[in-house]
Amino acid sequence: MLMNRVADIFFIIAICFCFIYFKTLNFTVIFSLIPYTYINISVLGCAIDLIDFISFCLIIGAVGKSAQLGLHT
Repeated sequence: MLMNRVADIFFIIAICFCFIYFKTLNFTVIFSLIPYTYINISVLGCAIDLIDFISFCLIIGAVGKSAQLGLHT
């Protein structure tokens, strides 16, 4: 159950970053804007590309929601 809550947090973070930087949650629009967007954000003192960070959050959220056997707490 804890992993499911962590996955929810990562999904919310990814959705918020998509809405803040792209002003939409439509993936078709976001994918069309990616080649024109080069934004670095600082996470824990490391500069990370915005698209990489959003993708990482979405993947962690999906893995947590799928409740893989190794992720049960």
